[in-house]
Amino acid sequence: MVNVMGFDIGGVNIKGAFVTYSSNTDYDLKTLSKYYPMWLHQREKFPLLLQGLIRELAGTQNIDYFGITLTAEVSDAYYTKKEGVIHVLTTFANIMPEVPKKVISTHNNFLSLKAALEDVMAVASANWVASALFVGKNFPKCILLDIGSTTIDIIPISDGHPDTIGKTDLDRMLNGELVYTGALRSTIPSLARKVPLRGAMCPISFEKFALIADVHLLLNHITQEDYTCDTADGRGKTKQEALARLARIVCSDINLLSESELYEIASYLYERQLDQINEGLTQVLKTRDEYDLTVPVIITGLGREFLAKKVAERMGFQEIYDLESVLGYQGAIASPAAAIALLIAEDHEVS
Repeated sequence: MVNVMGFDIGGVNIKGAFVTYSSNTDYDLKTLSKYYPMWLHQREKFPLLLQGLIRELAGTQNIDYFGITLTAEVSDAYYTKKEGVIHVLTTFANIMPEVPKKVISTHNNFLSLKAALEDVMAVASANWVASALFVGKNFPKCILLDIGSTTIDIIPISDGHPDTIGKTDLDRMLNGELVYTGALRSTIPSLARKVPLRGAMCPISFEKFALIADVHLLLNHITQEDYTCDTADGRGKTKQEALARLARIVCSDINLLSESELYEIASYLYERQLDQINEGLTQVLKTRDEYDLTVPVIITGLGREFLAKKVAERMGFQEIYDLESVLGYQGAIASPAAAIALLIAEDHEVS
């Protein structure tokens, strides 16, 4: 038996997983996700947060390995990606230093902390590699759609390994493999410049008056508990408050617009988000003749049902599999952290 702690350190959410592993059919997995916008918090608080999450996940059980990935270096908490990677990894180096730590890389392998600090760009924003390698064990040729709170990874997988053109965030965005829209934090101007209102297309204000989370809350895609980020106005997460925020995007309010008008706007914005995802997936397919609508699509992340599955169904994919069936609901939301823990545990058992 081996116990492994996996972490996916994002700039907005920190996701952890703890697996007690005997075999690939006999293991216990516990996961959690903590909203922690890195740019709003002092760096000295980060180690205390990690230590608290470790205690919450593992309790008094021993830990044999840590698995780590990060995307926090993208946030403007750091001046450069290198600065962010070094901060996160050196923090881990000082936590339980006697426990070996492995960092997933875009080379499709794990590096030691020392090697990762010597090749920071190989481990920067590599969490998609962990999910792809885990999925590839059961689906050696497929397309993985991971839709989190902020972004979407579109990962072709071939021979059990990620088959992306890009390795960095920039290159993946250029190739449609990273789409900067998500289930919660996307701003409305990132989706549309105009919305339907009273028989016309009304321009919107380019302010952060509302988030796509408000749209998905109104359309019953998420619950208040799923709405884990801050609201745009700092108020609550009821549907009435979401309607009020949505009204502001056209410089109005809930006393001046009807609920039916606001729900029409919400439905329109949802369709525009689906279009963005469709565009990215279509771009990926056009660059690879070997992937067609018969290739299985694996969905994971918070937006897997109402975004990933919806787009895959509309495009005509014949096989769609939800990673929740393997990792559970919380595990699917924290799939990179869970994948890292399970990959290291399995490698340990094999070795």
